[in-house]
Order: sequence, then structure tokens, then C-alpha cells
Amino acid sequence: MGAPDSIKQLAPIASGLFCVILASPVVADMKSLDDSTLASISGQSGLSVELDLGLTADRLSFIDDGNGIHLEGFRIGSAFDPSGQAFHLIQIDIEEHASLNLDYLVEDRRIEFGDILLAGAPGVSMGGIFFDHSLEGYLTISQGSSVGGSGYTFDSAYTMTGGRLGYRTNGNEVFLDDITMNVEALGVTLDLVGDTLTLNAPRLTGDWEVGAIRYSNSPLNHGVSVDSGTGQPLPSYGSLSGSYDLSSSTRFTAGGRTGEGLRIDNETVIHSASFRYRDDGQALVLRDVTGAYRINDLRLDVAADWRNRSALALSLGSMDGQFSIGAIELGGNGKSIAQVNVSFLLEDQVFNGRNYTNAVYLQGCGHPDASPQGLRLGAEWSLRLADFSYTEDGNRVIFSGLQSWGQGAVTVNVTRDDVINGTKFFDGLRIGFEDISAGYRINGLRVGREDAPLQGGTELMLALGFYPAYEFELDGHMTLGAGGTSGEGITINSDVRIRDGRAAVIAVPYDQGNGEVPQKGLWITELDYDAHVSDMTVDVTEEGLAIIKGEAWSTMDIGNVRIGNKESGQSFGRFVVQKYETGISMTVAPGGAGNVCAGGMGDSPSTCAASGGVWETRGEEGLTVRLKQVFAKAAGEDRKNALIWETNRQTNGAGEAMNGTGMRLVLDDIHTSDGGDFDGDGVEDNSFGVRTDLAVDVYQTRVVKKADGPDAMGVVGYRGDEKIMDGSFAAGYRYVTNPTLQETENRPLGFAVEARSQLKELSINNIDLVHPVGGPQTAVYGVKMQNFDIKANLTATPIP
Repeated sequence: MGAPDSIKQLAPIASGLFCVILASPVVADMKSLDDSTLASISGQSGLSVELDLGLTADRLSFIDDGNGIHLEGFRIGSAFDPSGQAFHLIQIDIEEHASLNLDYLVEDRRIEFGDILLAGAPGVSMGGIFFDHSLEGYLTISQGSSVGGSGYTFDSAYTMTGGRLGYRTNGNEVFLDDITMNVEALGVTLDLVGDTLTLNAPRLTGDWEVGAIRYSNSPLNHGVSVDSGTGQPLPSYGSLSGSYDLSSSTRFTAGGRTGEGLRIDNETVIHSASFRYRDDGQALVLRDVTGAYRINDLRLDVAADWRNRSALALSLGSMDGQFSIGAIELGGNGKSIAQVNVSFLLEDQVFNGRNYTNAVYLQGCGHPDASPQGLRLGAEWSLRLADFSYTEDGNRVIFSGLQSWGQGAVTVNVTRDDVINGTKFFDGLRIGFEDISAGYRINGLRVGREDAPLQGGTELMLALGFYPAYEFELDGHMTLGAGGTSGEGITINSDVRIRDGRAAVIAVPYDQGNGEVPQKGLWITELDYDAHVSDMTVDVTEEGLAIIKGEAWSTMDIGNVRIGNKESGQSFGRFVVQKYETGISMTVAPGGAGNVCAGGMGDSPSTCAASGGVWETRGEEGLTVRLKQVFAKAAGEDRKNALIWETNRQTNGAGEAMNGTGMRLVLDDIHTSDGGDFDGDGVEDNSFGVRTDLAVDVYQTRVVKKADGPDAMGVVGYRGDEKIMDGSFAAGYRYVTNPTLQETENRPLGFAVEARSQLKELSINNIDLVHPVGGPQTAVYGVKMQNFDIKANLTATPIP
């Protein structure tokens, strides 16, 4: 999982060849045969070689243009006994047509690098890697290939059992445990065409399973499944499995981006694939995956990054592809949420006057306080174009024209719970973000087809916390711990800060077919955002995906809310939103609202119609989100719920508004309550919070015209006419006064949301007016809202 397909293709071949290499000391005195002699041999009895192998090396080095990467502490031997050897059995036969057949058995083998260093970065390292496995399979090599007699053809199949693949820093490790794998690759050819080595795999099939993804914070637990002290299984993030059927062609050429190095080009077709994540037996499944992708001009060098730091550099010319997921299943009932299609192009592009490319620079040392051992990925990316489509019960919405760009560093450490030099670390895999400057934007929506007219409506994603356009600078971390609420799962602790953010709440397309233009809309700008999450658990349950936050607090300081241009548009003023929540939970379940009476009351088509409503059968797929938010009472100035609106600020010499110099309206200490002390502990209960259920479907929606005359697209109609989609019209739709039943089947697609929100009590402790000179004055001493139960049936369609 996660390895490039070129590596997957080489794996079965390399396994067999590696056995031959290991056996070479045993057959060193045998006489080699030339091709003509070898061709005359057939049906001969073979040779069996048994070998117990133990091999160590202080250092293996790769030098590129004078720059070196060093693999230290190299060992091949037993996985269970650090001083033991790995058993190898190789049977060598020469079959008809002079083909060489190798049947091999490898038992209890570990291949390990204790550390990885770069010559230009003394004192820091990338960490260690280990790979345990047993193998049984065969490799057949015959002369001749797809382009002539100078190459070779390979047939291979193997089964791997007892696998472990781990990453280790500072004595802590995360590893894939109990890996099993079956692989078959027939008719693989290897040719030298000019100066290019070409590897073609017409069919590569296989299945794999990872029994557990484990974490250890003890150096005594190296490469084992149980804790050395307690004898209990190490905590697990869950298990994985999948299958694949691929065709691929890969070309290798000498030469890096500058000087020595390696160039890789690849085309791969995914005929079928599947992926399954399990958490205590409950599954998230991606089924019927198909697609294709093409990698152009991927270079591997030992070189310096943009800050002149030594690194193993992977730089990409371009990559394009498309993927389709036939079903996304979640929870215990096997219901599907939707089908998903993605197409993308990674390629150099200019954003905001700067050229971005695609490159990753692997360096030693993650977070400096964690230890000098870790991984730093200096990254730059340029997603020139991508489309994402979501199809539910045959209804399709396309989020068109996604672009993204950025540069910065991602650090990776395996850490344990500790405070080092003032930095708090947690148990788990720590992913850090350092000096990331990035952005993205979406052009608009298309409904039904890729060539449908571009429409607005991307603001519909705000409910998912996704802005239509966003530029920001990011620092912080997210630590993924093993184990959820109980048993397997994931625990997340994070601290994130966003600076100088500019996000669109509503935005018009950046390209309506006549070239790119600055986006206009409603923007939150000069944004500073600090967010902290403690002990958030993520589990797959019988119902769906369950996310529970132990404690979360944040401050969003919005320098300006602008309309029009994000840089110079008129401002509504400054807003500050503080949030402090405990006991937050969210469940994402497959299946939407099902049957709904829109605009009326009734549980059947007849009773719904009698009440003036429209009976809608929204299908089996869709998404339901159940959210509980408990707003806690203030626990300090940085942990409370509050809203501040500031206007009429003074400006500095550069004409910039200065925060704290204007008039402020403050809603302070906003919190929920159950309305009394019902458990008798002397403290008012606060467990109900605000509960919201949202059932979201993509469904055909009744849309009526609001006024007589032409609309924004020039389509003429009368007030009350219904909008009917019609591809024969230039705008893609027309207005109909009394649509027929057949015409109603062409109503526009949109998002249909059935919602219900409940709360027992929501309080505002005080509402203050704050003068920049006179200070605060309390305008309202306390506000309470009780026993709200709000139901709504909403539909939202993209606006042309």
C-alpha cells in the first residue's frame, strides 16, 4: 500500500533475483555457460541451494554528483533473533526453451537500516526502517521480450507471510504488522531501448492484508507485536486490506534534474482495485476502484532544496490521471454513501505572480526538540487543475476547476508523551507543519455533465468547513495516536496556527471561459487562527464514522470581512470568534433522508400532497451527520465562547486598521446548559449541548422564478415559473409555467438537506459595549434561550 506501482512491479522480480545473489558464494566455483550452450540444454534436473544468511554492513552509500546518502547499520538476518540468520532454499532449473526457473523459500528474514543520513547534513538523520517477511514463490526468466531478442521476459508469483514494515525514531516506532500478500506478474518484459531501460508489466494482480498498524513508545519493543513488559498486544490504529489488477509500463533513464541521478517515466492502468480499513471489525470500504495515471519526468537526485539544505530530491515534470470509486461503504450495514470520480493534473503553473513546481526534498531531523532523528519533507506543489464529482443515486454534482499551490516543510517523528524544551509531545506519529504558505480555489459547480454550464454554489461546502477559496500560512502539528474510544482506532492531539489567511465565504468563478480574473465575493481576510484539540478519537462503528473530541478551543481573529475584492473591498469591520467546547461528538453515517415531504406534512405521498407538500424519494445513498456541541463555561480568557465585532478603527501610517482602537460589541461567555443540577453534584449539568442532525442528498429540486422578465443569464420567464433543465437551450435550461410530469424529471440538481437542531438552554453571560477610551459598559446582563427544537427541509441549487 502506498508504494509506487513501479516498485510493486519490481518486487516479485527483485525477490527472486535477491535469492540468487544470496546464493552466489555457494556456486562460485561452477563454470558459466554461454547462450549457445545454454540454449541446447533442456529438461535437466536442477540444483537446490540451502543457505542460512546473516549479513551486516556499517554503511551503504549512494553518491550523486559528489553528494552522498548513507544507509547505516544495515543488517539481513532473523526477524526474531537479532543475532540469528534467515533461512533460504532456492531450487534452480533450466526448463525448455532455455528458460531459467527459480523456486524459492525464505523464512524469518529481516532487512533493516538503523539510520539514514545525508552527507551534507551532519548531526541529523532520517530514522530507521525494518522489513520482516517470509516468502515462497517462483521466478522464471527467459530470453526475448516485447521488442526483440535482446531483452528478457519474467513470470513470477509469490506469497508473503509474517510481514512487518516499520519506521523508527528515538526508540519509538510505528509499523505495519502481520502483513500477508499474494502477487502474480506474468509476461513482464525488460528491455534496453537506446539509453532507456523499459519494464513492461501487462498484468500485475494481487491482494494484501495488514493485520494491525501498531505503535510502540519503548525501545525494548523493536519489531514485535506485544509489549515486552506487559505481554499485551501493542496498541493498534486498525487493520487494512485490499486487492489490485494493474497494467503498467515504466522507463528508467540515467540523469537527474542536474548532472547524475535517475529519471523515471510511468503509465499505469488500474483495471480494478479495492481498499478496506477495519476498526474492531467495523469497516470503511472503497469498492470498484478503476483509473489510470501517467508520470512524466520524475527525477531522483541528491541535491539541495530552495534553502540550500542537502536532501534526497524527487522532482516531477508532470503527472495526470483519473480515478473512479464505485462505492464508499461505511459502518456495519454495508450501505454506500456515493460514487466518486477524480481527475487531476500536477504541472508547473503561475499562481499570484509566482511559478510553482512539484518536488519533495527528503531530509533528516523532524521537529528539533523531538530528537535529531526524524524526517523532514521540504515540499512544493502545483495542482494545475482537478475536478471532483459526487454521484448519489445517479445524480451527479461536479466541483470543477480545483487548483492548489504551496511550499513549506512537513516533519515526521514517532514520539512519546513528554515535554522537551517547552514543546509538548504526545504518544504517536507526529506530523508537523513548518512555514507552509499555500492556497487553493474552486472555479464553480457543474451539474449532471462535465460540459454543463459553470455555475456558482461552491459556498454550499461551508457546512463541511471547506471554503470555496483559501490562502494561508500554516504552522503546527497533528499527532496520530493508536487506539480510539475503545480498542482500535485513532486518537488525535493537535495545535495549529494559521496566519495571514484570506478565505472566501462566497466567490464567483475565477475563469468563466475568457481567461482567469481576480475572484470577487465575500471574504474574511487578515485572518489569524489558533486551534487546539485534545484527545479526539476517530472510530468506525456499526453506525458509521464516529469522531469525539475530549476538549477543543480556538480563537479566530478576522481582521476584515470584505465584499468584492479580497485585497481592497469594503469592510464590515473586524470579528473575533472564540470557541471552547467539551464533549463534542460527530457521527457520519451512510444514507440520506430517504422519503421526504418537502414543503408540507405527511408520511405518505397522499397525505403529503394533501398538505401542499411535494413527496420526494431521495434514494438509498447520501450522507447523514449527527453533531453534538457542548459549549463550556469560560475557563480563562483563552478558553471561552465569545464573539467580538469591532468597527471605526484608527489607521496607522500605512493606512492599515489597528485592532483595539475602535468600538466593540462583545458577547461574552456563551455556553450551553441542561437547565439544572440533575445529578446532584452541585454543578449545573451540561451534557445535552446543541444537537443537530443533517441528512444530505443530491436530488432534483423544484426551483421557481422570483420575478418577471430575463434572469442573469438572459433566460426569460414569469414569476412562479419552474426552472427545467434543457440542453437544447444555450443556458442549459428554460422556464415552464405548468411543467408536465416528464418535464419535472428534468428539474435542476441541488443539495437537499433535512435538518433538525435542538438545545435545552443557551446562555450569554453578558453583552458589553467597549469604547477605546472609556472602556467596557455592560448593555445586557445575561441572555437565556431555552427549549429550542427547529426542523427544516432545505434545498440549495447552484445559481447561474
